Amino acid sequence: MYFTDYHTHTCFSFDGAPHATIDAMCRAAIDRGISELAITDHMDIFHLQKYSYILDCGHLYPDLLDAKDRYAGKLKVVIGAELGQPMSNPREGRRFLSDHPELDFVIGSVHQMDNDLDVYYYNFHKHDPVQVYDQYLDLLTTYASEYDYDVIGHITYPLRYMAEAGFAVNIEQFLEKIENLYRVIIRRDRGIELNLSGFRQSMQTTMPTPRLLKLYHDCGGRILTLGSDAHRPEDVGAFLRAGQDIAYECGFRELTTFEKRIPSFHRIMDLR
Repeated sequence: MYFTDYHTHTCFSFDGAPHATIDAMCRAAIDRGISELAITDHMDIFHLQKYSYILDCGHLYPDLLDAKDRYAGKLKVVIGAELGQPMSNPREGRRFLSDHPELDFVIGSVHQMDNDLDVYYYNFHKHDPVQVYDQYLDLLTTYASEYDYDVIGHITYPLRYMAEAGFAVNIEQFLEKIENLYRVIIRRDRGIELNLSGFRQSMQTTMPTPRLLKLYHDCGGRILTLGSDAHRPEDVGAFLRAGQDIAYECGFRELTTFEKRIPSFHRIMDLR
């Protein structure tokens, strides 16, 4: 089988484990039979900061170019970025992409909402979970319609932290907004990711859930990547087989990879 992990973070990310060096992540991928590893360190955009505030691009991207050559024939290293909420500072978001033509792949994500505060820090006893997720979908839709990306990442991200706080929302009330988000993405010939990190956390499911992944497929979505969202070598490739099975059950017969921002498609084998 052709296994790809298209969402990983190294020690260059502010929340990456200290031992999550590029080499350690690549060796873990090789050990687990992964064919392509996208390293997508955080490039979160802040209202009043230059993009270089969050990530040492001057060392990261040359190191990734070197790793591409060093692991050729053993592992395809994909130079990626998780570009967070560029609407916070559109000029810096555009400047980052312009300065780094070596990028193969860009995950578009929203982590921070009001006042550059990551949803991770929200107190859901004070923030209404329904209002938070409704606002989050509005931000994702703005991103999807107006900014540059290859796939939109973890579209149910706030639900991860709601679950950890003991809260849940009825996703059915958001289906119209989610379907609209999908249709915006599909019209632009972009895609979404199936983020598998929820299996390692309280929510115990994928982001989006299988129900929402099936909706994406039914809307005509075909571009789909799988990602562990690993922040340490131990989690590289975690639950990729389960992710492929879920994608197949939701109607997908191919998964997507990228090179120089151009998608390619690889058949999913039904080994259930």
